Amino acid sequence: MEEENIRRVVREEILRRELRRVNDAYKGFYIHLAIYCIVNAAFSVFVLLREGFFWPIFPIVFWGAGVLVHFSCLSVAKRSVEKELESLK
Repeated sequence: MEEENIRRVVREEILRRELRRVNDAYKGFYIHLAIYCIVNAAFSVFVLLREGFFWPIFPIVFWGAGVLVHFSCLSVAKRSVEKELESLK
């Protein structure tokens, strides 16, 4: 019985550390999002001032898809760890 409790406590600590790691990874996501916004805003202003073909639509769409994938991967990882933590209680 005691060994089972030790295993549960160790597993819970591992999951808490993983949850902290995922929460820290959100900082990287916010940096990614900020760079995406700044760069695409600069591209857009440049093209709008020159009145040419609006080519920034391509990085906006495709890089934007990458930003969404980044966010969804973090969300899934966080939900997974939280769900496993709840199952231990």
